[in-house]
Amino acid sequence: MKKDNKGIIIAIIAIVMSVVGVLLPLICVLFMTFIIPMTSKPIVYDSIDKYDYSIGNGSEYSYKWGMSEEIFPSRIKESYDVKNFKFVYYNPWDANYLALLEIEYDEEEYDKEIARLEEIGIERFRGFYGAEGFSDYELIAMEADSYNGFIYALTDGENKIIYVELIFCNYIMDIDYESYIPKDYLPDGFNAKDNNPYRDKMMNYNR
Repeated sequence: MKKDNKGIIIAIIAIVMSVVGVLLPLICVLFMTFIIPMTSKPIVYDSIDKYDYSIGNGSEYSYKWGMSEEIFPSRIKESYDVKNFKFVYYNPWDANYLALLEIEYDEEEYDKEIARLEEIGIERFRGFYGAEGFSDYELIAMEADSYNGFIYALTDGENKIIYVELIFCNYIMDIDYESYIPKDYLPDGFNAKDNNPYRDKMMNYNR
């Protein structure tokens, strides 16, 4: 009788171990897919005091999938009239970066900055994530990547320059970018949301 009980116990243990072996990978996948994204939150800075901390090669977030931030000013001078600054970092499983900087320059500084940005130039970007140019502002400089997104500068043609970065991967931006960047600062047709047509196209192309 004791031997029978021992055999039953061993059988139960074996069954439990088998079930755990099957369920554990599934639990891990569910945790990575749903729990981590639900519990992680974007890090948001909206004070210009955080500029050096978040933008540029010396910042805490300097890598940014290899994208260069030379379009953004290397530093914020006291003479700059900063109207708006936002930086957002979100990493549910892959890093996403968003930045918006608006500066109103005096005439001399504006001309110098326009010249600097024109020297950087405009990379090909049309068609990436549906982007087709800008209707309300003049594009001065653009760094574009068909996979990782955009960094660019716009002007109103007077004294304001607008700097924007939208950096992500896997053809989807996990940050709700429209909550932080006015629509007229985004490229016409730009769509990096979940299930965007550009992602479907590129995923099929790369198969």
